[in-house]
Amino acid sequence: MSNSAINSAEEAIYKKIAEIKDEISKLKQEKTQALENLNKLKQKKLEKIEKLKGIRSQIDTVRNEFSLRLEELKKLKDRKQQLLQEIQGMRKQFDEIKAILQKTQGLDIDAIERRIQSLEWRLQTSSLPLDEEKRIVQKIAELEKKLGEARKLLEIKEKGTVERAEYLAKRIELSTIRQQIASIITELSQKRNILNSLKEDREKTKKEIDEINKQIEEIRNKIGNINNQIKEKNNEIENYIKQLKGEKVEATSSRQTREEIIEKKKKIAEEKLKSGQRLTFEELLILYGENDKEDGKDSDNIY
Repeated sequence: MSNSAINSAEEAIYKKIAEIKDEISKLKQEKTQALENLNKLKQKKLEKIEKLKGIRSQIDTVRNEFSLRLEELKKLKDRKQQLLQEIQGMRKQFDEIKAILQKTQGLDIDAIERRIQSLEWRLQTSSLPLDEEKRIVQKIAELEKKLGEARKLLEIKEKGTVERAEYLAKRIELSTIRQQIASIITELSQKRNILNSLKEDREKTKKEIDEINKQIEEIRNKIGNINNQIKEKNNEIENYIKQLKGEKVEATSSRQTREEIIEKKKKIAEEKLKSGQRLTFEELLILYGENDKEDGKDSDNIY
């Protein structure tokens, strides 16, 4: 191969290597941009993970509050039921007391006592016939029985007064408990709404993290593909460099071979000159220093 052909081949290889290096440069720029996007996505993922942790913490807090208020509601309902039973029992007692008092209206303890004392005084101070005395004693016994009943009714009445105050206190407590129950039910409804909203945020954030993971995986695959392309381009450059070295070796070998041929032709020309033989134009050029002809072909013989 001639020097011009070798130089042309080398130039083509150098041009191809330059083109590949330019492609590698563009791939590296693309990789740099992909790495920047990857870092941004990783940062965004960390932010979403922190947000998810916060939402989960809020969910746990609201759940605990909900459970505590639910337990409080259960206790209030139990107390409400107990009060209703107690109030119902007290109402029944009041009805019984009212019925007894209605039956014994007109009983006057002081009047009965005075009547008993009057009859006893008559027995003690008067001389009465036996029948009259017996009648008075019987009357005193009847009055004492009424007096006992009157005193018993007085106790019942006094007890009823105390129980009525207790009854009123229970009614007030029952009203307060009903208000507390209504307030807790409203609060539980609000917390349930908050909990549902937090769960929606949690699921939304999880989906966002999944989407970011997909994007991260896509970019990683893209970077891996770019790395493979860069590797392939580098391998191409290595192959072209080997090819370039081969061209240079061939050119060197070609030059060495040409010099050997010229030297050999020169010796032949010298021998022919000594023996008086005819020399070709090329042999004359070789003998007198014009040996840079590249085609190596003989011209016509001269004499």
